[in-house]
Amino acid sequence: MVLPDGCRDLILHVLPTQRPVWFVTELAERRYDVPGTVGARYWGFRLRPGVQVDEKRLLAALQSQGLHDPQEAVPLLEDCTHTDRRVDDALRSLSVHASVAGAAQQLGVSERTLQRWVQAATGREPAFWKCLARVRRAAAALSLAPSLAACAADHGFTDQAHMTREFRRWLGCTPGAALASSAFLATVAESGY
Repeated sequence: MVLPDGCRDLILHVLPTQRPVWFVTELAERRYDVPGTVGARYWGFRLRPGVQVDEKRLLAALQSQGLHDPQEAVPLLEDCTHTDRRVDDALRSLSVHASVAGAAQQLGVSERTLQRWVQAATGREPAFWKCLARVRRAAAALSLAPSLAACAADHGFTDQAHMTREFRRWLGCTPGAALASSAFLATVAESGY
């Protein structure tokens, strides 16, 4: 189970009888499951939200060098990624503000400027990041909330039904089902946006 976390990953996929394959994941917009194959192994590097990757150059270098040890990829990964401090600040601000306007105001820029920075670096609108952060915060807080309605109110949803719709959209389950699954709670507690 992979939940949207605002991160892309560099993955090495190894099957017993095939050549290892490197790939960079897309930015997930909803939950998906990774099918398993007997003997398959995966190693990965989680990239921070908003990091820009020269994917073509990175994958070409990894494949041409025939790297089979994930740690050998670190220098190439560092060379082929870039983080814009403005975008980093923008994503951090969007994660804590109730509105895009509030995030822009904190940064001292217009909403349009914030939108341009975030869209250019991530391919997603600021609203995507704001909604993702809210649903992940709510999911992480489920086990501590006195009720689902209280959790919804604490995280800026208009009501419990609104939170339920957002959980289904982003996480593929209801808040009640999420709360009942220890695997889900462990996954949502992992690092991410």
